[in-house]
Amino acid sequence: EATSGIQQKFHQDTIVNTKFSKALLKVLPRPILVSLRNTVRRKGRLILTLVTLSLGGSIFIGTFNVRASIDNYIGRVGEYFLADINLTLERPYHMREIEEVLKKLPQVETVEGWGGTSAEILRRDGLVADTTSILAAPAGSPLVNPILLSGRWLEAGDYKKIAISERFQEIFPGVQPGDSISLRVAGKETSFEVVGCFQLVGSAGGYVAYTTFEDLNRLMGLGNRTSTYKVASTQENMSNEAQNDLAHIIDQHLKASGYKVKEIQPGQALNNNATQGLNVLTYVLLVMALLTALVGSIGLTGTMSLNVMERRREIGVLRAIGASDRKVINIVLVEGLLIGIMSWIIGSLASLPISKLLSNAIFNSLFGAEWGVSIDPLGYLLWLLMVLVLSLVSSLLPARSAARLTIREVLSYE
Repeated sequence: EATSGIQQKFHQDTIVNTKFSKALLKVLPRPILVSLRNTVRRKGRLILTLVTLSLGGSIFIGTFNVRASIDNYIGRVGEYFLADINLTLERPYHMREIEEVLKKLPQVETVEGWGGTSAEILRRDGLVADTTSILAAPAGSPLVNPILLSGRWLEAGDYKKIAISERFQEIFPGVQPGDSISLRVAGKETSFEVVGCFQLVGSAGGYVAYTTFEDLNRLMGLGNRTSTYKVASTQENMSNEAQNDLAHIIDQHLKASGYKVKEIQPGQALNNNATQGLNVLTYVLLVMALLTALVGSIGLTGTMSLNVMERRREIGVLRAIGASDRKVINIVLVEGLLIGIMSWIIGSLASLPISKLLSNAIFNSLFGAEWGVSIDPLGYLLWLLMVLVLSLVSSLLPARSAARLTIREVLSYE
């Protein structure tokens, strides 16, 4: 009975395998089926090759994902500085005066006067802990879009109220909206109520706080005068070149009107400078990925060469039944492409946790903060193209060696 059961089970498996093979033959040509079978024949060798290629691919794709995350992060931080032009004059002027002068230009839509100063952060015991930069925008300014972690942003009518960056937690652990902190502004100790906490660039950004322009100027005794202005253009989504052109027009216009310009800078300059500084890091990661992929392609060449040597009799049989050189080459090339595609699939899946690890390491080291991982489809597409090219190049030499073998040589091989 046991023997009968085993025979019945073997008969059923044979029928299933036969049906499966016939189904594949209807879909795929026989040479591709031969390549598919040969690909998984030496599983240990295949795994080693896939590990190297997949590792290179996952790092390559992860680099693009991390770069996209950094770009998104810098772009999000840029939401604090949405002006097309950042303008600093030699001395403070009344806001309305500069607004009237600049709005004579048809390219200018909005002019805002901003304030700013540095202040000393006082601990609960009255000692100076550190210094902070205080930025002051008009209440309800559309040129700043904060990343709020808790509380709210500044509103019109706020008096001695402040929004602080996340780094203040180092001095005041657990500080929350509604708490008070003391700052020494212009030599005067002032208590501010915290209305909100926002995310900037973590520990890398230093201590930064925002208050309203009206409130800071009241403390500084400047009234409605300031030397710092933010300009928004009538043109939306200006390019860097367009902002440079507008900056030149504003500079010439102010000088012709008798105002001395200390500094004028396009709004995108901040993002461009930060992006260029991180390009070196991206290049290093890409070089690492390409070197790993190169090692994987060398391993693939060795794998394909060994596979050809081990299948010399099989190649001889194919040649004996009429397989042309092109057919033999195609079988080997398709086998290499199958390995490449398999490595791309594995590398694409592995790139997700690797992207997360790289992103956390880079953001914690550079910014002292965490940020989500962004997916860049370009990395997946480029690696697919690269791995296909590497697979073809790595399989070409073994394929040509297989095609050069004569029937007599392969059939006499022991």
